[in-house]
Amino acid sequence: MSDDPHNGADAEKPKSGLKIKPLPTAKDGGREVSTIGFPYQDLEAGMVVARAMLSSGGVALSRDQLAGVMKQSAGSGAFVTKLATARMFGLVVANNGKYELTDTGFEILDSDEGRQKAAKATAFLNVPLFKKTYEEFKGKQLPPRPHGLEQAFVRFGVAPKQKTNARLAFDKSANQAGFFPNGQDRLIEPIISSQPPRTQDLRPAPFVDEDRIYDLETPTPVPTKPQASGGKVLHPFIQGLLDTLPEPQTNWSIEGRAKWLQAAANIFDLIYEGGGRIEIKSRTEDAGQ
Repeated sequence: MSDDPHNGADAEKPKSGLKIKPLPTAKDGGREVSTIGFPYQDLEAGMVVARAMLSSGGVALSRDQLAGVMKQSAGSGAFVTKLATARMFGLVVANNGKYELTDTGFEILDSDEGRQKAAKATAFLNVPLFKKTYEEFKGKQLPPRPHGLEQAFVRFGVAPKQKTNARLAFDKSANQAGFFPNGQDRLIEPIISSQPPRTQDLRPAPFVDEDRIYDLETPTPVPTKPQASGGKVLHPFIQGLLDTLPEPQTNWSIEGRAKWLQAAANIFDLIYEGGGRIEIKSRTEDAGQ
């Protein structure tokens, strides 16, 4: 008998003809996967999601609720991409199956330009690829576009087939966040003056139901913060809820009223102690007969 281990292995080969091949990898032709995080859209796309959430009261929303507020299907590619973009910039987080605005998500929509500017810079640097690029080329000129910068991204961990998308999102986001004050050849962190304590909280846009026009791109101007009787300042969630009430003597669908009351119940759960749960259901006159 031969002592050659290869001969023994050949003798024990299965006769069925079954061949097992290793799974493909990025190096041998498989699907390339980036090892560093980056968004497929720019910062403004993420802010669209934040505006939509603020317009619905700034409370936690389920995936279906958020998609409904944005007038999109929860399974559509557009919705999935925008939501992923907002999360990548740190504007939205997932918690117990619902999505919530982060502090940066609120600040980036603030009426105060200083706080908004600071939040945009924070959001930009929340993206791993963008932060890596900023740190790598801080005080230096960026590689020439498109080839040089894209190759740098590949070196940082971007899959070669995704390098162009990464560069486009980077360029737009850096410009929107104020990192290109003197042109796109160099990243410069925006100058942020020290901000005074917050004296005014964000207000959601007017309440919107299915019968009213919805515009994600145009936030409602923030009015001066009113006070309750006796000079007491209302909780921002309560005041924001009141601000969403339609004008008196106008049409307001029963479904819209139910949504408003349910939003109020959700806000009460957030700011008050106590057990139990409130459920609001609408019923038309025909249904009650």
